[in-house]
Amino acid sequence: MLLERHDTLYQLSQLLAQALAGPGRVAFVGGEAGIGKTSLLRAFTQSAACAGARPLWGACDPLHTPRPLGPLHDMATDIGAGVRAALARDAGRIEIFAAVLDALEHDARCVVFEDLHWADEATLDLLAYLGRRIERTRTLLLVSYRDDELGAAHPLRRVLGALPGAARIGLAPLSPEAVRELAGTHAIDAAAVHRVSGGNPFFATELLAVGDAAGVPPTVRDAVLARAARLPPP
Repeated sequence: MLLERHDTLYQLSQLLAQALAGPGRVAFVGGEAGIGKTSLLRAFTQSAACAGARPLWGACDPLHTPRPLGPLHDMATDIGAGVRAALARDAGRIEIFAAVLDALEHDARCVVFEDLHWADEATLDLLAYLGRRIERTRTLLLVSYRDDELGAAHPLRRVLGALPGAARIGLAPLSPEAVRELAGTHAIDAAAVHRVSGGNPFFATELLAVGDAAGVPPTVRDAVLARAARLPPP
């Protein structure tokens, strides 16, 4: 259930309309673990497909040794033969990046790079490369990340600073009213669920599944958010 995200979905739809008309756009979607970034982007890319922008999806993973260009490999099957060929022969970065840009120049796309706080150096370079040239395309490039994990020296900060024209979208916690709606007919105090969860949708859902929010210590919130951090990509 997607609650209190209508304004954000509308903002994304406006960005998509701008991108389809040209020039392309970049948007960064930030928020803590469990706040609903993936659910939001899944819902939006379904509407983007209906609007004529072919969705492409790739994600970074919490690996000790990150996959070089992991998101690009995720979408390689759908992005185009030129990109697949460049990846298959282990071409240099510039050749791969140029192949990606060429593919985006020839079709309307909605491209999602998810969890860029875990990105490797090559993926961040690709993002910067595409971001500076996005106006050549009719693509909406969406980048999700955990804003609470970006310290001052985080490598993603460099890319954020290099793309001042990109839209910035932050996802706020749910209100008490939204948590009450989420609780529905659950026999649980919705106000307590909101207080303990801090309005985090994932954590509120976990509390509702447990069925008891009373007396849950704040450390439980940290534990469940840690669980969210370990969830595999959908």
